[in-house]
Amino acid sequence: MRSNRRHAPRLVPLGARQPDQKALARLRLAWSFVVGPALADRTRPLRVERNVLVMGCWELTRIGPLRDAATAVWPQIRDRIHRALDLSLTGLQIVPCDPPPETPAQAQDPDPLRRALRLLEARRKERVRLGLEKE
Repeated sequence: MRSNRRHAPRLVPLGARQPDQKALARLRLAWSFVVGPALADRTRPLRVERNVLVMGCWELTRIGPLRDAATAVWPQIRDRIHRALDLSLTGLQIVPCDPPPETPAQAQDPDPLRRALRLLEARRKERVRLGLEKE
């Protein structure tokens, strides 16, 4: 005898729907190591979609050159991701995104020396980016 009662929807943990969620969280933590400092300063991992890493860039004028650079080093990035995170990816995509939010510690650091050092470091990175200074 079949019951006409409908089953209540079952809650499924988010991780069960996205098996790469834990690996993506680890990827975010190891981002600078995985892609290198040149890409890490302007990009962040957004998601893994059908085994393709979707990376966001908030400097719109840099997306084209970053795509070229990322394509050139994709085999090395893919191998690092696979070795370090056991995540098998087949491709890379760079899309526009918002810049990462400032952490409260960065925005409201009460230590004036730390604020000054952070400001100097940001200016140095900007000068390197513009080609006015070498790393």
